[in-house]
Amino acid sequence: MTTVKVMRPIFQPDTHVAYVLYPYQIFHLRLYYKRLKMRDRVLDYFAYVDLYRLGAERGDRIIELLEWDVNEKAIMKPLVDYDEAKKKAFESAITWGNSRIVSWWLPRIEIVEEHFAYKVFWIYEKDGEKLIMDSLDGKEYSLDAMIEKDGRKCKGPWCR
Repeated sequence: MTTVKVMRPIFQPDTHVAYVLYPYQIFHLRLYYKRLKMRDRVLDYFAYVDLYRLGAERGDRIIELLEWDVNEKAIMKPLVDYDEAKKKAFESAITWGNSRIVSWWLPRIEIVEEHFAYKVFWIYEKDGEKLIMDSLDGKEYSLDAMIEKDGRKCKGPWCR
């Protein structure tokens, strides 16, 4: 058993068989903008960087984190290292900030707070079908469709 930080689940199925922990790096960034003949601006940005696909999502705060004792088999290993995640968070913050502030210069960025945590995906069965549920938005996905148990449904050059 390993102790890890987990983003507090908001949604949970009535009965679950197992779960998978998906890695995220969370940053609270502060952007300092200098502007000509106007007052300087400071913005807070919360970046949730997906350490598996290297995507960044913006949040409005840092979600509550819980400590769980989990089996190591339930933990997905990150494919992205800390430096790449930090670069992605800065890039995302600059893009977001520049859409709101007019400035000749890029902002100075300060890391206020950072956490490595996992998002929970619940695995369960409903009406004889295995499903996986995102614990933060409650969306359900068919596990059989994800692993293509029935074979490829799409054929041709445009399918992935």
